[in-house]
Amino acid sequence: MEDYLNQISTELGQWPPALVYAVLALSAFLENVIPPVPGDTVVVFSAYLVGRGILGLWPVYLATCAGALAGFMAMYYLGYSRGRAFFVSRGGRLFSAENIGRAETWLSKYGVALVAINRFLTGVRSLIAIAAGMGRMDWRRVAAWGLVSIALWNALMFYAGLLVGQHWAKVLEYLQEYNRLLMGLLALGVLGLVWRWWRGRPRP
Repeated sequence: MEDYLNQISTELGQWPPALVYAVLALSAFLENVIPPVPGDTVVVFSAYLVGRGILGLWPVYLATCAGALAGFMAMYYLGYSRGRAFFVSRGGRLFSAENIGRAETWLSKYGVALVAINRFLTGVRSLIAIAAGMGRMDWRRVAAWGLVSIALWNALMFYAGLLVGQHWAKVLEYLQEYNRLLMGLLALGVLGLVWRWWRGRPRP
């Protein structure tokens, strides 16, 4: 693994810095638009490259934040301009009607606070942006609090990546554990809501 990372680092060191920053921004953008793209992995790896002296801290940080915000707002715009039918008519290949409805319920309950922590909610970030658009939330508030969330999360990822240096893969392991724990808690929360509904439903 270390040899592979050194090989990648050497290759990237030969690229024009502007091109590397553009690639990082694009990956952060696509992580919001195409959820399987591993945006957090790219952020942590970019911190590793900063630690190696290949890239500059602030350009990398700003590029990944800008790309993530652009992707988040792109999904907001889709929700705002196209509405639920745009996603449901495509058979829920990326975002099912059930998941979008769940995000709408959370957003109606927690409002802008949910946007402010969206980056820490892996797996539902894009859904929150879509629901905010469909709910006609003010784009300036969505962009501002979305940027706050992105800036804090990326700062945490950068700190972790720089802290462990060559052992950046360990950060990814912890990140995967965090994601699994969070998804488990979300699943328990949904089950709890279903249980409350079932108990409170009218009896025949």
